[in-house]
Amino acid sequence: MRDLPPARTVRIVGAMLALLVALGAIFVWSGIYNVAASSDHLRITTWLLAQVRERSIDTRTIATDVPPLDDEGMVRLGASHFETACVSCHGRPGQKTNPVMQGMLPPPPDLAEVGKRRPPEEIFWIVKHGLKYTGMPAWPDLRREDEVWGVTAFLVDLPTRTADYPDMAGLSRGRDDSGDAGQIGSTAKECGRCHETGGSDTNGDRIPRLSGLSEAYILRSLQDYARGSRPSGVMQPIADRLDERAMRDLAARYSALGSPPERQAATAAAPGRVGRGEAIATLGVPESGVPACLSCHSGRQSPQFPVLAGQHTDYIRDQLKLWQRGGGLAPPTGGSWRPLQQTSTQIKSMPPPPIFPRCRRAPL
Repeated sequence: MRDLPPARTVRIVGAMLALLVALGAIFVWSGIYNVAASSDHLRITTWLLAQVRERSIDTRTIATDVPPLDDEGMVRLGASHFETACVSCHGRPGQKTNPVMQGMLPPPPDLAEVGKRRPPEEIFWIVKHGLKYTGMPAWPDLRREDEVWGVTAFLVDLPTRTADYPDMAGLSRGRDDSGDAGQIGSTAKECGRCHETGGSDTNGDRIPRLSGLSEAYILRSLQDYARGSRPSGVMQPIADRLDERAMRDLAARYSALGSPPERQAATAAAPGRVGRGEAIATLGVPESGVPACLSCHSGRQSPQFPVLAGQHTDYIRDQLKLWQRGGGLAPPTGGSWRPLQQTSTQIKSMPPPPIFPRCRRAPL
């Protein structure tokens, strides 16, 4: 074609492109390609999809900052989430996958060894964003990366602890002796895999303790999860299945639970750190515009505010980080969350919080 006039070369190239478009249109409109999940893709199609997928994941995880994933509480949190959201497709580690799900194309992979095949940043990205054309959904609320990192920590740790899965996921503790039937009894058993069951503490220190919290606060939390004003990729789908009566019954049940022995005992922490935390809790940090925590969270103000004394240290820290990123709790009056902005003058003018005799309950 070097010897052809430029105009003729352009016409030939244009004709070839037009032919390709026409052939493509005929291929699409003829319906000749079999899209049934009972028949595999052509080898070239499978190869192309795999290459596009892997290159896309590589590109989007280059700058991912991976946090420490060896925390037992984070692993247990991830295992609890996996049992709730992932088992229906991927199956429990060490067990056969549901044969119905194996009929998907591509079938959901067994994730028992995924921690060996992929680095943590890739697992995190896939769990958070999902994968097109695979049936893998995105995390229900993309703001809750802490939940996604929990699942990532669990999958990274899983190859060496497959046999421990029932314990990590709380399957051995989700028992309820109340004898309740119907929705409330079934839901209470599901809640018991993660939260207190009356005689035992939570399944790890990244899961909040509900016993002792006010009925009004627990009810509002469930309502906020259901309407999506309180973000959580785990709690939103659970709360969405509950009607108003079930929410009220669960709130009453957990608010009436006695505090387990672990909640009454002081947590092991450096004395200096506890002292600094106590100063912030009782006095705040006026120069930085931080109010005293106990001005709201002492249990003597509105029941819409949770009591923090005795709560897990790691859980409180994680929630504070969520507030910093603007993805924390909904306010007591409902609506969406807004970052707290108060001047030091406003903080100094606030009434002093109640004084507690050096925390008879566990320190903050």
